[in-house]
Amino acid sequence: MKRMIKGHTSSWIPLTLALLALSGCGDNGSDGSPGEPGPPTPPPAQEVTELNASLEQWGVTEQGRLTLSFFVTNQDGEGVIGLQSATLLAAQLLPAGATGAGNSTEWRFLGSETCQPSANCPGEWVDNANGAYRYTSAFTVNDREEVSYSAELPVRLVLKLGGDTLPGDTRVLSVINESVDFQPDGGAPAFTRHLVATDSCESCHSDLGTVFHRGNYTETNTCVVCHSANRISNPDNIFYSLAHRVHAQSGLAQFSNCESCHNSPDPSEPLANVDNWVLNPSAQACGACHTNIDFVAGQGHPAQSDNSNCAACHNPDWTRDTHLMVDKEAALARFKAEVTSITPDLAAGSVTVVVSLSDPVSGTPLDSPEQLPYLNDLRLYANWGTSFDYSTRSAPSLRLTQITPEAVVADGQYRYTLTGLTVPPGSEMDEGGAVAIQGRVCRSGDALSPCDTATALTQPIASRTQFFTVGNGMARRDVVSNETCGSCHGDQQLNFHGSRNDLSQQCQLCHNANMTADASAPAPVAASSANFSHMIHAIHTAQREGYEELVYPAPVSDCRQCHIQSQMGDSFALPLADGIPPLSLNDGSIITATAATCSVCHSGATAQKHMEQNGAAFNYVPIPGDLGTPLETCAVCHGPGSQYDIAVLHGLVGGQ
Repeated sequence: MKRMIKGHTSSWIPLTLALLALSGCGDNGSDGSPGEPGPPTPPPAQEVTELNASLEQWGVTEQGRLTLSFFVTNQDGEGVIGLQSATLLAAQLLPAGATGAGNSTEWRFLGSETCQPSANCPGEWVDNANGAYRYTSAFTVNDREEVSYSAELPVRLVLKLGGDTLPGDTRVLSVINESVDFQPDGGAPAFTRHLVATDSCESCHSDLGTVFHRGNYTETNTCVVCHSANRISNPDNIFYSLAHRVHAQSGLAQFSNCESCHNSPDPSEPLANVDNWVLNPSAQACGACHTNIDFVAGQGHPAQSDNSNCAACHNPDWTRDTHLMVDKEAALARFKAEVTSITPDLAAGSVTVVVSLSDPVSGTPLDSPEQLPYLNDLRLYANWGTSFDYSTRSAPSLRLTQITPEAVVADGQYRYTLTGLTVPPGSEMDEGGAVAIQGRVCRSGDALSPCDTATALTQPIASRTQFFTVGNGMARRDVVSNETCGSCHGDQQLNFHGSRNDLSQQCQLCHNANMTADASAPAPVAASSANFSHMIHAIHTAQREGYEELVYPAPVSDCRQCHIQSQMGDSFALPLADGIPPLSLNDGSIITATAATCSVCHSGATAQKHMEQNGAAFNYVPIPGDLGTPLETCAVCHGPGSQYDIAVLHGLVGGQ
């Protein structure tokens, strides 16, 4: 359970406090009147598959020790008894300007410790044997010489539970982090620092706890407590510098859009300080990305020794517009290219396409592509065979900026014919094809400009893929979407081969089953294929040549990070769609379709043997006259709802 505790108490009151309320004494020493009954205590947990904690009371004792009462329940709301460890961390929040003119608020580490009640516990641990616990730290808020504690400044307490087992149980408890910000002298925190929500990180990382520190720390509220200036010896690893530097080095296309991270995942509960990045620019935060600048020496930027003048030039509007690329979006909004009609002539191996060009802002039609001075490139691609992943890996193309249209169908609508479509015999009926359009425009600032303008920048437009069918043919199956890819790469912000960015369907027009793998490549052989499914799995698992250093930001077992879900279920569900061909190797052999995909990750000899025992074939050489490739039976055990449903085996909640 991931939530910020904002109150001082919640619905569960530790049993010890309830007993104290019921046992008050009169002024003369006699028993007082009976108190109100406390809230019901939940039954003890019989099984724990999920760990939840609510923070009940917190504070700083007169001796400067931190005290925290909390209640722990399982997935059914039953009290979890007998926890074997807990970690407490604390930090104090300094106000803006406290560490220098122009500086934002900053966390300062106060201390941390782990209590293992049955082994080593530095503080005072109380287990009330009903799910209620209390811990008082051994360290005090005055122990750190680098920070001067003040009861007038906010304090954050973080509780980490899980990662171990309960007595008599071998199952490892899930790790949870809960935190609370409070004002030691009473009342609500005077100010806050909530810049990035964990949910924002997990749009790409899936599970933040898997990124570092062996899964012990699962929330951004925890990260900033330790990655603070008085806790980290290397300034580059203070959280704001670390996060910016690592993500800038990742090469992800959307990183320049600061709101990819600095956003409010739940608009009904906006993050308190989500705009801090535009309100408080600093050399430390900005320099983590703009590494070519030396602010002190004045290299690449006017010299400045501190942050006192940053906001004078980099005002919020300018900072936001620059990083959100408002000018780029304004220019792109003035050009739209779409395919409005597709007419195939399968006998001739051609397809006639009508392309519509318009300015969506003014609603006016545009001249033909070769006449637009700001159009750097516009081209069409086509392929045939949506049910069997296309007939050729070299989709015929047409560059519209270099030719005159065959006809002007209407204002802003132009007709072209692509030739060279490969139509295998027998596929003329009940089949489908695809046409993709891609291009680049030139802009200066927020306006489209001639490409020979000295200040002109080229900008890819959003590619689109459109299907056409014959008879009962269908569009190609949906496996991934631009939205799922965009959770890390930005929606259609990752461009290949110039301006191809429709990752959901366009890439497959060429990167399809006609690509062969290198039979002599080390295992997994399928990783050497440029077929989209094998190539993408290999890239994200750092097994493809040129991507060996790639670090995938989420568990690779989380298939849903990329694959879509629909009413039909998960797009990775078995069996694979009918018609998907096996993987071809350059020695004439094949690997059956399911095994080719699964073996990219499950590449060991034991896994291969298991696949072969269930119908898969590796390096199989088809014999003339064969009725077909070997029949894989993987779905019998690994299909949706089966005993070994692959969604469940990959740790995905709910199966398929």
